[in-house]
Amino acid sequence: MSKTFKRIISVVFILAATLLASALMITFTLNDSWLAFVGWTIFFLAIQSPIFLLSQNWQVNCTTWLTRLWRQN
Repeated sequence: MSKTFKRIISVVFILAATLLASALMITFTLNDSWLAFVGWTIFFLAIQSPIFLLSQNWQVNCTTWLTRLWRQN
């Protein structure tokens, strides 16, 4: 699979999870307006937004930084 296809799949899953969580919050809270639904959607997207920023090389970069820090001590 290409990188773009993997990114599209993750975006679709994140959007589906966000909409499902927002619908559940509207179901369990007393405020059932569209504005509340949009607010919950923005909230859950903000929580999951770091997933959009991660690349596959972030783990390698992090471990390289940690081993460099370990060698200095």
